[in-house]
Amino acid sequence: MAGAIKRKWPGFIADTVFDWAEAQAEHGHSIEPYFGTVFKRVINDWKLPEPVTAKFYKFAGLALLRAANGDITPSHIGDVERLAQADRLLEKAASLHKHAQVKTVRNKIAMRLRALEDFASQGIVEASVKST
Repeated sequence: MAGAIKRKWPGFIADTVFDWAEAQAEHGHSIEPYFGTVFKRVINDWKLPEPVTAKFYKFAGLALLRAANGDITPSHIGDVERLAQADRLLEKAASLHKHAQVKTVRNKIAMRLRALEDFASQGIVEASVKST
């Protein structure tokens, strides 16, 4: 049976944890600490194919945008730094793999950032939102 495994451990672990995290996130459950631990390994230690690394960056970015029920909703986030961090992760995913499919989400983040900037300039939201 052991001879049937044709993959290296980093790839197997990355795929297994990714699949688990995806299922957890869709139901609004926490993906930590497992996803974060493996994500650090994927970006710092393991040499995986670029599409695999890109999907980790994409998932990490989308995780920052998830509501408690698991929906991805940039329009409900008021933290500018969180939105910017998500955009940076999605940008990295796109730079690693041209078919990362992050353009629409990145556009929604940009729209939300502009809206928060407009609200802050009109005094509708606190100044701390503008700088955080």
